[in-house]
Amino acid sequence: MTATYDIGVLGSGPAALSIAAACSRWGASVALVAPEPESLWLPNYCLWADEVPPEMEGLAEHMWPDVCVATPLGTRKLNRPYVKLNTLELKTFLWNAFRSGTAHVIPRRASHLDHRVGETRIHIEDGSTHRARLVVDASGATTRFVRRVHRRAPAFQTAYGLMLRAPDHGFDPGQMMLMDFRPASSDATEPPSFLYALPLSGGRLFLEETSLARRPAVRLEVLRARLQVRLESLGLEHAERIGEELCSIPMGLGLPAHGQPLVPFGAAASMVHPASGYLISRILRKAEPVAKSILEGLDSGGADAAVASGNATLWPRSQRTVWELYGFGLEALVEMNATAITRFFDSFFQLPLEEWSGFLAGTLGPSELGVVMTRLFRSLPASVRWHLVRRSLSGGAAPLARSFLQSGLT
Repeated sequence: MTATYDIGVLGSGPAALSIAAACSRWGASVALVAPEPESLWLPNYCLWADEVPPEMEGLAEHMWPDVCVATPLGTRKLNRPYVKLNTLELKTFLWNAFRSGTAHVIPRRASHLDHRVGETRIHIEDGSTHRARLVVDASGATTRFVRRVHRRAPAFQTAYGLMLRAPDHGFDPGQMMLMDFRPASSDATEPPSFLYALPLSGGRLFLEETSLARRPAVRLEVLRARLQVRLESLGLEHAERIGEELCSIPMGLGLPAHGQPLVPFGAAASMVHPASGYLISRILRKAEPVAKSILEGLDSGGADAAVASGNATLWPRSQRTVWELYGFGLEALVEMNATAITRFFDSFFQLPLEEWSGFLAGTLGPSELGVVMTRLFRSLPASVRWHLVRRSLSGGAAPLARSFLQSGLT
């Protein structure tokens, strides 16, 4: 049996490396447990410029001063710069921070956890066992180790993207397209999807066709075909393809149940925004305070206190309430057709900047979110309002959302 580490972290993606690095910075001994700990990170990690932590500002690969959202009703420019982080540099930054402390890497998958008084024994597929005073599960949405408050079937955000080398692509390098809901062709309106476009340096262009949230998921073949149509309409069907991105994000997973003997983090902790799919900014924002609260708990009261402190910092009661409201937003989006989606987002981005940005970031309190959702509801066309009313009365909608809708109708 090996020595006991302060923290055992399951996973090796951005969530796992972020929380492991933060724990190392606070002086903990950390064991990272993952089957392929240094495998490539393929996604493009993007966020709003004001969400980039100060210590990571040098990791920005590209910044767009202008961001646009387009629908058949028109194009709207958002007064908020957007950033793509350099994936390799982000990964290197987090690995270096992790290894700056007492770090150990176990390149195997955890088969099961044995929670005991004051420690957890991490059993590995190769038969070995490692001990940690506390385990942080950041192994992703499909983890077997986290209990959730409900097991409602998730919706899925799916996307198919291509990185192109196309020096004459015609896109403005100072402007990115966050959402272009104009259909790829007249017969590609249902289910709704949108184009996400990042013009990058060196003549590169990333284009991605995205389904925001559907249950069941929109098949990647559908999105691939739509993106091909867009390439043809842009005259880019013969552009060199230098990268491919396939994405399937479960949305609306139940929050972690109370009373668990571990701390989940990242998608394992249901941190994916239920109505937008955003995750990376929340991970980077939450890693430091969650790590700090865990280690303060270990110092003051041992493993039980650390688990309680870490989970309370990650999911305070007010944020649980907010996530239930977002869950209603997800349920409403899942069943919207292309026309309703168009009208919804046309109204959404007419909200004041601080309101729509707070909504997407998940930083609004329950009362603030209620005000924003009510304001949005009142601004929507009647057909979309009644879609929301019907969803609010169905069994799948969050009870808290019914109160907000009732207030919006008065």
